[in-house]
Amino acid sequence: MAALKVASTAALALALAGWGSAAAQDRPGSGFYDAAPLDDPAVGRCAYLGRTAPFVFQENDYIRGYFEPGNLAAYRQALPAPFSMPARPLIRVTFLDFYDMASGPTYLETEVALLGMNGTQAGWVVLTLPVTSGPACIGGRDLFGLTKVMRRITLTRAADRYVGTLYARGAEKPDITLTVEVAEPGPAARELLRQYGVLPQFRLLNGKVLRFGGSGTSFSELAARGDYQIKLGKPRLEYAPDSLLQRLGVGAPLAAHWSRIRVKYTIKPL
Repeated sequence: MAALKVASTAALALALAGWGSAAAQDRPGSGFYDAAPLDDPAVGRCAYLGRTAPFVFQENDYIRGYFEPGNLAAYRQALPAPFSMPARPLIRVTFLDFYDMASGPTYLETEVALLGMNGTQAGWVVLTLPVTSGPACIGGRDLFGLTKVMRRITLTRAADRYVGTLYARGAEKPDITLTVEVAEPGPAARELLRQYGVLPQFRLLNGKVLRFGGSGTSFSELAARGDYQIKLGKPRLEYAPDSLLQRLGVGAPLAAHWSRIRVKYTIKPL
């Protein structure tokens, strides 16, 4: 944990210096997508590995934190066409553990997403999505346009504290750590989760926008059904000086929660 630090203004300025290059402009999101090698020798290959059957999810839990952007110019640059700036820019960081699968391997993943607009529809634009499963990695890239790579990820749990850690390639150096302390977050955080927590996700596949989720069902409604649990809390985010979040710039923490979902489903775009 000590190896991580919050981005400084000076370090962010150095990171921004290379963004005007032709190589950066050739990629969607102007260099904010994870351009690192897909495979990690310490974790495995981003490959089907003989598996082609659909994944069927059954139970998972996750932690999620919401943050103010620290640099609106960087935020705007990170949104690939056709997405545009929302009225309220937000950064979302998530650690998920798919530990109970009806079909497919169990795995963990880490998501960094920005709130963006697809026309008049607000939703979360996923910038990077490291995973611990080769089939989940390549399937997400080929079928859904997800920017998945293979990396080591951990999620530890205690009664009032959850910690997710994404490791850089090589599986030794922490890259992003999200800590959620269970606590009453206050009315502003509750309202943010109510308004932005149920929006869909957007992905790009061959230039086409795919939409996932976003039923609009509130957390309280889901919890009342019995297949969803939630604990609200406060987030703390740490990241390495050369991480995606360093390049993006992250501001004040706003809201967080731990959730568990128990429902059988498969992923299909809308």
